[in-house]
Amino acid sequence: MHRISPVPCLNGSPANCLVEQMMEVSRALEAACNAMRTWQPNGRDYQTGGDYNADREEFLRRLRLVEELAEQYESEAYSLSTMEV
Repeated sequence: MHRISPVPCLNGSPANCLVEQMMEVSRALEAACNAMRTWQPNGRDYQTGGDYNADREEFLRRLRLVEELAEQYESEAYSLSTMEV
Protein backbone atom coordinates (compact mmCIF):
# COMPACT_ATOMS: atom_id res chain seq x y z
CA MET A 1 0.00 0.00 0.00
CA HIS A 2 1.33 3.43 -0.88
CA ARG A 3 2.00 5.53 2.22
CA ILE A 4 0.41 8.96 2.60
CA SER A 5 3.34 11.11 3.65
CA PRO A 6 2.72 14.86 3.60
CA VAL A 7 5.67 17.10 4.39
CA PRO A 8 4.60 19.96 6.67
CA CYS A 9 5.74 23.44 5.66
CA LEU A 10 4.96 27.04 6.57
CA ASN A 11 2.33 27.41 3.83
CA GLY A 12 0.53 24.17 4.64
CA SER A 13 -1.21 22.51 7.55
CA PRO A 14 0.77 22.18 10.78
CA ALA A 15 2.10 18.68 11.48
CA ASN A 16 -0.07 18.26 14.58
CA CYS A 17 -3.20 18.96 12.49
CA LEU A 18 -2.16 16.40 9.89
CA VAL A 19 -1.47 13.84 12.62
CA GLU A 20 -4.88 14.50 14.21
CA GLN A 21 -6.62 14.17 10.82
CA MET A 22 -4.95 10.80 10.19
CA MET A 23 -5.79 9.59 13.69
CA GLU A 24 -9.41 10.67 13.24
CA VAL A 25 -9.62 8.51 10.12
CA SER A 26 -7.96 5.62 11.99
CA ARG A 27 -10.45 5.92 14.87
CA ALA A 28 -13.39 6.01 12.42
CA LEU A 29 -12.11 2.87 10.72
CA GLU A 30 -11.70 1.17 14.12
CA ALA A 31 -15.32 2.10 14.92
CA ALA A 32 -16.34 0.54 11.60
CA CYS A 33 -14.43 -2.63 12.56
CA ASN A 34 -16.28 -2.77 15.88
CA ALA A 35 -19.63 -2.41 14.10
CA MET A 36 -18.65 -5.13 11.65
CA ARG A 37 -17.63 -7.48 14.49
CA THR A 38 -20.98 -6.85 16.21
CA TRP A 39 -22.96 -7.70 13.09
CA GLN A 40 -20.87 -10.52 11.61
CA PRO A 41 -22.58 -13.55 10.06
CA ASN A 42 -24.09 -15.85 12.66
CA GLY A 43 -24.64 -19.54 11.99
CA ARG A 44 -28.17 -19.53 13.37
CA ASP A 45 -29.18 -17.20 10.51
CA TYR A 46 -28.23 -19.91 8.00
CA GLN A 47 -30.22 -22.85 9.38
CA THR A 48 -32.64 -22.92 6.47
CA GLY A 49 -30.23 -22.01 3.69
CA GLY A 50 -27.40 -19.84 2.52
CA ASP A 51 -23.68 -20.51 2.62
CA TYR A 52 -22.48 -19.59 6.10
CA ASN A 53 -18.87 -20.63 5.48
CA ALA A 54 -18.55 -18.54 2.32
CA ASP A 55 -20.22 -15.56 3.96
CA ARG A 56 -18.00 -15.89 7.04
CA GLU A 57 -14.87 -15.95 4.87
CA GLU A 58 -16.05 -12.86 2.99
CA PHE A 59 -16.78 -11.10 6.27
CA LEU A 60 -13.27 -11.89 7.53
CA ARG A 61 -11.73 -10.67 4.27
CA ARG A 62 -13.60 -7.38 4.49
CA LEU A 63 -12.77 -6.96 8.18
CA ARG A 64 -9.07 -7.48 7.48
CA LEU A 65 -9.17 -4.79 4.79
CA VAL A 66 -10.69 -2.22 7.13
CA GLU A 67 -8.32 -3.22 9.97
CA GLU A 68 -5.37 -2.84 7.62
CA LEU A 69 -6.52 0.63 6.58
CA ALA A 70 -6.91 1.71 10.23
CA GLU A 71 -3.42 0.44 11.04
CA GLN A 72 -1.98 2.16 7.97
CA TYR A 73 -3.43 5.55 8.92
CA GLU A 74 -2.17 5.16 12.48
CA SER A 75 1.30 4.22 11.24
CA GLU A 76 1.38 7.22 8.91
CA ALA A 77 0.27 9.52 11.72
CA TYR A 78 3.02 8.16 13.95
CA SER A 79 5.64 8.67 11.22
CA LEU A 80 4.48 12.23 10.72
CA SER A 81 4.48 12.93 14.45
CA THR A 82 8.15 11.96 14.72
CA MET A 83 9.28 14.20 11.85
CA GLU A 84 11.48 17.11 12.69
CA VAL A 85 9.95 20.22 11.23
